[in-house]
Amino acid sequence: MSRIGICHFRVGETDGVSLEIEKWRAALEALGHTVYLCAGRAGDGEAFLIPELSLDHPEVERIRRNAFQSFSDYHSEEELHAHIEALATRIERGLRHFVEVYDIDLLIVENIWSLSPHLPATLALWRTVRDLRLPAIAHHHDFYWEKEDYRGPTCPLVRRLLAEYFPPRDPKITHVVINRLAQGELAKRGIPAVVVPNVLDFSTSPKLDEFNQDLRERLGLSPQDVVLLQSTRVVRRKGIELAVDLAAELSQPGFRSALARRVRQRGASGPGRVVLLLTNLVEDPPYWEQLQQHSARQGVEVRLATHRVAFCRREQAGHKIYSFWDTYLFADLMTYPSLQEGWGNQFLEGIWAKLPVASFEYPVFKTDIAPLGFKYVSLGDVVQTDGDGLRRVPPEVLRRAARQTAHLLSSPARYREVVEHNYQLAKRHLSLTKLQQLLAGVVSRTMAAQGGDIVKGR
Repeated sequence: MSRIGICHFRVGETDGVSLEIEKWRAALEALGHTVYLCAGRAGDGEAFLIPELSLDHPEVERIRRNAFQSFSDYHSEEELHAHIEALATRIERGLRHFVEVYDIDLLIVENIWSLSPHLPATLALWRTVRDLRLPAIAHHHDFYWEKEDYRGPTCPLVRRLLAEYFPPRDPKITHVVINRLAQGELAKRGIPAVVVPNVLDFSTSPKLDEFNQDLRERLGLSPQDVVLLQSTRVVRRKGIELAVDLAAELSQPGFRSALARRVRQRGASGPGRVVLLLTNLVEDPPYWEQLQQHSARQGVEVRLATHRVAFCRREQAGHKIYSFWDTYLFADLMTYPSLQEGWGNQFLEGIWAKLPVASFEYPVFKTDIAPLGFKYVSLGDVVQTDGDGLRRVPPEVLRRAARQTAHLLSSPARYREVVEHNYQLAKRHLSLTKLQQLLAGVVSRTMAAQGGDIVKGR
């Protein structure tokens, strides 16, 4: 069995990559490997820390701003290049120390060779793998050409680095992507890749217990409230305004009796409000301001619970901090209106928690998720953009989605049928057991391709 290092900008947080790292670690350890994490920062977890790996490091922010937004802090490309190289050297020193301390046999690089906000980290990892002849798996979640912020390099130097290292071309590196569209894009660039979809551990499930039983009350939610859970980060591409619009449509008088039936199912009477509950980080404050204004105009109650929710439970200043997963127990439906995703983590999490899901059909959803046969409330696959930059689906699509949602919420039999169908389907195709099977093959092929040529005495 191997000693495996997993490297990313951050670990132990609620972003999608951090969550996938934990799943990969669990799957690899179940296969008998020993796994160590290396990152720029660690939230609720432990890792070998190299501060310069963090995207929040001031030098990294400066380089990123000048490479992709405005070339304003350097006198020349040469000066920018010198700064990139200096920071890469410091990171490489930390990486070599990590490899030496833990006697790493295989390195898994998470998104650093595909998404371009940290040029020095990309170079440092490439040189560490190259010079130590270390077997590597490049796990790509997103690519820079998918992100508007990184499509416009400010100078020829940055364009050259993107062409050479995103991702690097080396037959000894195994490239893993999370969807078929990404596999096709790499094939166009002459790089073969294996598809390993995101999964969940279906041997566990969220449970009501003494710690979380008061969560609804602590978040200011009444038993009469119908809760739509939006568990993604608050960034523009998540299309959260579509969830606001669905909540507004469900609040119309025509759906009052359907919602009242849902409330009676849990022994309350009502209904009260339709509440959109947000539980993840606000990473785009201007967008969050727009969402608040939009929800106020629509008369929708939006509740941000990030002060009460984290990756792991804990007590903080005399207050409970609930797990990300605890919130799923108190929702009636999950909204997943993302406009673009590499996969669909929150969609899968909703299915794992046995919630019905209202989803926008973004491209990867249509190619990799919907064909498996899941049942969901569709928010369509077409959006229009208003003058304020917020998105809208056609009114008839929104009305149809609201009718389907109301029917699900008011019919216990249909609700159970949908969530059980989805759960069994996901358990068969997207479980931790399936991930173990896929990773066993990927690790074996990667080690075999290296041919035992690892540099020892690091």
